[in-house]
Amino acid sequence: MGEVKEKKTNKTDEKSEEIPGVITTTTSAIHNLLKKSKVQDIINWGRKNSLWFMTQPMGCCGVEMIATGCAHYDTDRFGIIPRNSPRQADVMIISGYVTKKYLPALRRLWEQMPSPKWVICMGDCSISGGPFYESYSTVQNIDEIFPIDVYIPGCPPRPEALIQGFVELQEKIKAKKDRGTEY
Repeated sequence: MGEVKEKKTNKTDEKSEEIPGVITTTTSAIHNLLKKSKVQDIINWGRKNSLWFMTQPMGCCGVEMIATGCAHYDTDRFGIIPRNSPRQADVMIISGYVTKKYLPALRRLWEQMPSPKWVICMGDCSISGGPFYESYSTVQNIDEIFPIDVYIPGCPPRPEALIQGFVELQEKIKAKKDRGTEY
């Protein structure tokens, strides 16, 4: 009638699960615990209050980005600090137009950034191509290449708009609706 098949177990699996006095777990179990607990809220509080952006000014929007980091606007009070290395930054600001020649370097910088990482798209040129929309050398639809979290319109947007973009990114991180972290 119904035959019962015995499940063969590997002796090494039994040994790794039954270590007396030691609790073993997996990385996925730790990630699931963090996602469901208040610990994730504390981690996100630290992430949102320490956004370090990579300085790579492009075009006229880059001048406004540099002005945002100066003493008059004082982004340090928000925990927003400019960094020159992609390995120390967690926010990439795409400011101004992106040419086809510059795109491989921009991708390399994105890949060198540690996770979690976020992208702010600043200015009409980076959002839609601006006056260079039909140019042979300008990259269109940058949002298909990078996961954009915040768009800042304007030509060029004022430093106050960039600060507002950072505040919106902080709110997204707090609400767990950002694209930089898997929840």
